[in-house]
Amino acid sequence: MTTNPSSPPASQMLRPTVRVGLIAGLTLALAAAAQQLPSAPEMRLLGLFIVMAGFGFTGYFAARDSGAAQRNAGYGVGALSGLIAGLFVSGAFIAVSVALSFDPQNVARLQAEVERQLGPAQRDQIRAADLSLETLTQFSLGLSIALCGLGFPVAGLLLGALGGASGAARNQQAKHSTSGRR
Repeated sequence: MTTNPSSPPASQMLRPTVRVGLIAGLTLALAAAAQQLPSAPEMRLLGLFIVMAGFGFTGYFAARDSGAAQRNAGYGVGALSGLIAGLFVSGAFIAVSVALSFDPQNVARLQAEVERQLGPAQRDQIRAADLSLETLTQFSLGLSIALCGLGFPVAGLLLGALGGASGAARNQQAKHSTSGRR
């Protein structure tokens, strides 16, 4: 006779979920901060990949540690831990971006990057609108800070939920395999 695997009560799942979210958040915040430092575009992309994959692993480990054995519980546990990690990553990203915005060398590097990405027609439009490249760079930096500040928690929530469902499925398989041996 097989029984339906059930997840522990929500009160017992909260502590491991928050613990995993905090540990992963601090770790991924370091990756996000390092990603912001001046480096090659490939290294920035690698840093972004590490952060995004980390959100999924955060949800997986939160579901595994909390003992969630149903996908719905895994979604919730993973989403919460991913959201916590995303908030830490967002905070680190914003802090490093604001700190780097006060460095004249970094602003000059960003300005050169923006100028390199503009085509001749776009440069003509900027001149016609009586905008300076400095203004465009400041606007680009502000927009980046705002969007990533909102985007990282949302990405953590979504990817953490997916990882949590995967961790819950793993827990369910583990329970089935141990109950089948009895």
